[in-house]
Amino acid sequence: MGNTELALRHFREALKLDPEHKCKADYKQAKKLTKIMDKIEEVMGKDVEGKGRQKQLEREEQYEEARVLLADALDLTPPAVYRSSLYRDLCICNTKTRKQEEAMSMCKKHNDHEGGSLSSRVLFAEALLLNEAYEEAIAEYKKVIEMDEHSKEAREGLQQAEKLYKRSKEIDYYKLLNVSKSASSREIKRAYHKLAVEYHPDKNPEDRDAAEIKFKAVAQAYEVLSDDDMRRKYDAGEDVTGNPGEGEQQGQQQGHWMHHGGQHVHVHFR
Repeated sequence: MGNTELALRHFREALKLDPEHKCKADYKQAKKLTKIMDKIEEVMGKDVEGKGRQKQLEREEQYEEARVLLADALDLTPPAVYRSSLYRDLCICNTKTRKQEEAMSMCKKHNDHEGGSLSSRVLFAEALLLNEAYEEAIAEYKKVIEMDEHSKEAREGLQQAEKLYKRSKEIDYYKLLNVSKSASSREIKRAYHKLAVEYHPDKNPEDRDAAEIKFKAVAQAYEVLSDDDMRRKYDAGEDVTGNPGEGEQQGQQQGHWMHHGGQHVHVHFR
């Protein structure tokens, strides 16, 4: 903020001497940028009250509000001195709000702008994880560790990336319910109800056994994704079945073994 205030002061001094100076347009842009930056600081500086789910929702709303303001600031084509921090903050907000393409774009721009610094590489790796580019994320985290073997963020990120890569070979609950990773609780519930009706055995008398397998599979997916704590663990690559290793993909017909209601069920979706 100090840089914008200093710039505005110089602009004002120049315009006092010549009200029609060519810097007038730049002065207007700088004023707009300062106003937006003030709003961003106000939004991100707000204390988030509440607990549990309510606090999480408020924090997500905070990131979304900041994300829109940051994009507005970038649209003003600010000087290079501001771009790095804007790219960084937009990268973080897009990742936190699970905007996959936007996170990848901004985190890459930030990483390029910073010349591949440690912090920008870590943020870029997080965007790669969000976009399910697990092998690339693993490689990126390893580069950071080569640069700084004591980087806690990189070591924790690498561990998570390796977990997610392993689990990517298993069933994907989001794809099973046909929802995105940024889907709200309401969207997940709606998707589950639709599929539960579609695959209910009573609705499929011609092939009840196959329908029952799919019905149980979507129920398992919903059980995990509808629970905030289980969903966070699932998103972090942690085991949520209570049976580590059981979720791994088996060879039979390229299907998946799942544990549901005390039973093993084999799921094979086309």
